[in-house]
Amino acid sequence: MIVLTRVSGGSAPSLAFRFVSFLLVLLLCCFERIVAEVDSEFKSRPDLYPPVFTVEQSEPKKLSPGYIFLGPYEADNSGPYIYDTEGNLVWSGWGNSGPGNAHGMHVCKYKGANHLCFFQGIQQNGYCRGHGVIMDNRYRIVKTVTTGGGIASSDMHEFRLVNDGKTALMTVYQQRQFDMSLWNVRTGMGWLMESVFQEIDVETNQVVFEWRSLDHVDPSMSYTYPSSTDTSGTGLEPRSPWDYFHINSVDKNKDGDYLISSRHTSCIYKISGKDGSVLWRLHGADPSFKNINFSFSQQHDARWLSENATHTLLSLYNNGYNGYNQTHPYSSGMIILIDHVAKTATQVREYKPLNDDMISSSQGNMQVLPNRNVFIGWGNNAYISEHDEQGRLVFWGYIDQDRIMNYRALKFEWEGNPTDVPALWTYAKTNDGFSPTTFYVSWNGATRVKHWRFYGAANSTGPYELLRQVDKQGFETMYSNSTFYPWSYVEAVDGQGSVLGKSRNQFTFTPSPDVQGYCTDDFCSKAEAYGLPGEADPEPFIPPVGINSVPWIDPDHPESHYNLGQPGAAAPTSAPQGAKGVHAQAGWIVPVTAVALAVIGVILILRISRRQRHLQRAKERSSSESLNEHEAKASTGAAGLYWWDWRRWVDSQNEPHHYFPLSEQRPHRHADS
Repeated sequence: MIVLTRVSGGSAPSLAFRFVSFLLVLLLCCFERIVAEVDSEFKSRPDLYPPVFTVEQSEPKKLSPGYIFLGPYEADNSGPYIYDTEGNLVWSGWGNSGPGNAHGMHVCKYKGANHLCFFQGIQQNGYCRGHGVIMDNRYRIVKTVTTGGGIASSDMHEFRLVNDGKTALMTVYQQRQFDMSLWNVRTGMGWLMESVFQEIDVETNQVVFEWRSLDHVDPSMSYTYPSSTDTSGTGLEPRSPWDYFHINSVDKNKDGDYLISSRHTSCIYKISGKDGSVLWRLHGADPSFKNINFSFSQQHDARWLSENATHTLLSLYNNGYNGYNQTHPYSSGMIILIDHVAKTATQVREYKPLNDDMISSSQGNMQVLPNRNVFIGWGNNAYISEHDEQGRLVFWGYIDQDRIMNYRALKFEWEGNPTDVPALWTYAKTNDGFSPTTFYVSWNGATRVKHWRFYGAANSTGPYELLRQVDKQGFETMYSNSTFYPWSYVEAVDGQGSVLGKSRNQFTFTPSPDVQGYCTDDFCSKAEAYGLPGEADPEPFIPPVGINSVPWIDPDHPESHYNLGQPGAAAPTSAPQGAKGVHAQAGWIVPVTAVALAVIGVILILRISRRQRHLQRAKERSSSESLNEHEAKASTGAAGLYWWDWRRWVDSQNEPHHYFPLSEQRPHRHADS
């Protein structure tokens, strides 16, 4: 995560003091725990490891109704996820959606009913290869949609149903050979990444409409040079084409025209649905309108809000940064009004991050909700926010603070009715009748469950008695009964008392005396190592062949089971030796961590101090200036150096602080023939 911290006067000592304080706190945390937990764990569904959703700020009465739809990736369980506004998991689609990542999941209308739509595919450098997926409300894939015309498969940046679900908008990133001699590629042909969007017939996968960037936007309009960013590409080979355009959203209006966003030209285009011509351009190198009170760069997710003959109202997410060039102090959501008569564009709303100090170098989105609240996903910073219509923050949370990324965050009302049954796991510390039975139950994706009814019995055939009905609590509900029940099941109940589903009959797990000392009445913790405390070089072993070590195979005849607890180990009076050994290893980990953090801290101080000076210059400029007066020059100097080169971290007085379209550059002279 990249966060700009505002320092009074921009003084480095103040920043250094903050960093040292942070370092001390971090080192103290290292003694207690070396690696922080970033994933949830559920006893009823131990196969699921969803990212933990942390809610830092919320005003529930001011929130729009609905669930939060995410597609975290670079996570242990990448995939589509649904959470509620309290941070509880509702549905994990990991594995259900197929291999690879899932991006942009949202509620869509298909054949008149609510479905889930999202892109599913394999991550590439700044784009993807895959297809569109449509799921019904039982989480079954009912349709996949692919691009056509003999080109690459679809990309992550857009998969959206239009025309009442009959067609779909999809983006494609297609390599093309191109004469790049003007960019000093002169020993052969260069390679461009062309941005393409198609409108596809959902049922037949036939192309209804296609638009290609090279047919309408010259590469000289780009603000991203070859080899200037981590996603720009070199332009020297098809595996690293120069991505001069980088399409990242497509929308369609009732007149059949399209609205597209290009990150690398910092421009929004209106495209004719008849011939593909560019009808107007908002911002960029050759704008159709004068910006009155705003600018943007590296933006994402341009959407039509309303339109008539004289005015257009649209929304977008302004990154203001691409990891190399920064034009704004923070990222934000924007609502912009275009006056086609006066040829002006005015920002009428801005939606800011918490404390105005978050900037995203990639990804991100802004969604205007039915109650006019605004929902924002902060891109490579996996934060999520909701704002009221006036821009006041009413929700702020995150799924990770540095490792996980999320392309878009969206909010919709949704009713899920999975084909699966509730998952139940039961536990008792002993089976002697003195230990309570603890129940853990969940139902992945079920949104109508309000209560759980728990039943218990002495054997698998019953009779089962109703133990209690309890309210649903988050994704997994825990209930404890003072009596030991070898067998149990659970029913899911809606708000009207109707039974929605029933779990399988579940045999209660009880640990052997050997490990009971490491267990509580509610659960057993994970083993630290093989063997017993104090045992030298323990290794796994296999018990004798033919014994019955699985008690639920013949639960009504326990005398036939192999007793793992003869003789039983005494309960430990302190932390197991395995756990102590892990903490003892922190003796060498912490000093090494401290040195590494100190070095990183010095680098960050230098870089942030340099960035603050750049931001101060940017603030002094009027927001109505033209793009090449307001934005930083693409990386051709210090920012293009390797990270270990000291020149990258100091402010070069010779490096210009604006970037400008390639069309304003004098072309390279050709070598004499």
